[in-house]
Amino acid sequence: MIFETLNQVVAFLTILEKLYSIVRIKSIASEEVLYDSENPDMHMLTEIETPVSFAGHCNAAFAVNGIDPMVITITIPMSVGEDSYRLELIHRDLRGRKNMVSTRQDDLIRHLRKLTITDELTNVYNRRYIYEQLPIDLARSFQKDEPISIIYADIDCFKDINDNYGHVTGDLVLKEIAELFRRQVQQEGGWAARYAGDEFLICLPSASHTLSVKIANRICKMVEAKEFNINANTLKITSSFGVETIYKGNGVDTVDEIVELADRKLYRAKRKGGNRVID
Repeated sequence: MIFETLNQVVAFLTILEKLYSIVRIKSIASEEVLYDSENPDMHMLTEIETPVSFAGHCNAAFAVNGIDPMVITITIPMSVGEDSYRLELIHRDLRGRKNMVSTRQDDLIRHLRKLTITDELTNVYNRRYIYEQLPIDLARSFQKDEPISIIYADIDCFKDINDNYGHVTGDLVLKEIAELFRRQVQQEGGWAARYAGDEFLICLPSASHTLSVKIANRICKMVEAKEFNINANTLKITSSFGVETIYKGNGVDTVDEIVELADRKLYRAKRKGGNRVID
């Protein structure tokens, strides 16, 4: 699993420090300590400019220290650029509860998974999740002989928002619109992800074309009604949507093909002035 930014790495280590007594990153070759939760002087992550990734499976090593309760160390291979390191997660005083190792491994994997499939800015799913989950949902829908609908959306004139109000405001707009998307589609059994920039993909497994268009129009009106208070000014925005429904046997079975079809409809919506749904 690869962290795309240093902030993701630091956030992940902060979570681990709440779960484990000691969190440590050491070089496999030289035993150099890159990070040690017990020693602030060893926090060298701020010097990293290369991608950080975790690979392989968690290997749990048990150590019993005399009278003391069991000490458990979980070691995970990782890489910083081209160098190999290991992440050591040490928990003390478990009172012999070996099953805690499995639980903490599961917690670790869940946290890693969440970080790698979540968009850092908007907290909805990211592009990686689209390419992992959409093929799964597509296959399930085809297996059940049900449709699957995709809504491709973006914010109208988003560049103007950044130019006129600044990127901080632009980020605020992205966060709030993403949260609106997430809430609306979650109640319909779907999910929302940020594809790129101000573009979002909404997946509605088992949803008919009629229902998906209805959902897209509802969200479109909600975005139009939303107001952003920026420095005593009221900012209103609109958004455009392209809806594509895929059926088994129509020859469309890859993420790129689906995105291209929905994007064409989104483009038509924007060519007609935006603030509309094209199906």
